[in-house]
Amino acid sequence: MIAFISPMARVALTLFIGAIGGAIFAYAGLPAAWLAGSMIAVTTAVLLGYRGAIYDPARIAVFIILGIQIGTSISQETVQRMASWPASLSILTVTVVAVTWSGYEFFRRVCGWDRQTALFSSVPGALSLTLLLADDARCDMPRVTIVQCIRLFFLVAVLPGLISMIDMEDGQPAAIASTPGTFHDAAILIAAGTAGGVIAEKLKVPAGLILGALVASAAVKLGGLAAGALTNLLLFPAYVVLGTMIGARFQSFDRRLIGRLLLAGISGFVIAMIVAFAGAVAASEVSGISLALTLVAFAPGGLEAMTIMAFALNLDPAYVGAMQIARYVGISVFLPIAAKWFERARKG
Repeated sequence: MIAFISPMARVALTLFIGAIGGAIFAYAGLPAAWLAGSMIAVTTAVLLGYRGAIYDPARIAVFIILGIQIGTSISQETVQRMASWPASLSILTVTVVAVTWSGYEFFRRVCGWDRQTALFSSVPGALSLTLLLADDARCDMPRVTIVQCIRLFFLVAVLPGLISMIDMEDGQPAAIASTPGTFHDAAILIAAGTAGGVIAEKLKVPAGLILGALVASAAVKLGGLAAGALTNLLLFPAYVVLGTMIGARFQSFDRRLIGRLLLAGISGFVIAMIVAFAGAVAASEVSGISLALTLVAFAPGGLEAMTIMAFALNLDPAYVGAMQIARYVGISVFLPIAAKWFERARKG
């Protein structure tokens, strides 16, 4: 019967499955409940044969809301703290290169994959761009896609618990307060953020929807036109939509192929996390920022997933967003060069 429901009903049912998963995790008191719970619930459903669906406008709305919320977290105090961020950016650059290189060596030498498939399977983040350029580079696309999705899945599933343990061991609050604004504030922020995101996307700015909404909402907040952030009534659905999007990616894969690549994907995830953890420790020591915060910022996941996780774990989203956007921009510059190099090598 489910196979014959309308596309709109399928989208609603997919989101409902995600929301139920998030609610169960929230009831159990688990960290990042609405994000991790929705992802695990939808992934389980699609692997059992359910055909999930999500509308592209929902993705656009999530990115704009995410950009707005990062922007509203920026205050005069945040601007003062930015003096400590260049050291983190330098260490992040080294960490991204190390994560990519270590993953490449593992997939190339241990798994025996070709060079381009090994490289694009190792890039930490910018998933949509990575998959697009991997296709152009004639990679083994099922391998690249499944391994990247497995890494993101385990990152969202495991990282919240790891961050909670780090917080308890540190005994220091890594959280940042976020005061919800009024309906009037929300209306101004949504209008400004949507305009900024759409304009940046039209101008083809990397991560334009998020970055444009971020800049516009930060200007509104710092200019005194809005006092508070968006309410959880908007943020929690955004968590569910993103978790649902991650889970729904698994429905296009052959389940037998997922099984064969599961060990390689988990191994790649562990290697990436070890390197990212080392970079996060170094950044924490150099900049004096809590390890919980630097670990989320350096984690080898996507821009939207890691920044939403910062909100879900009540960490400073401005710092995490800055590091993740910097990494996204760097990858956006590097990957096309790598794709062109592989294309020339193939033709030569």
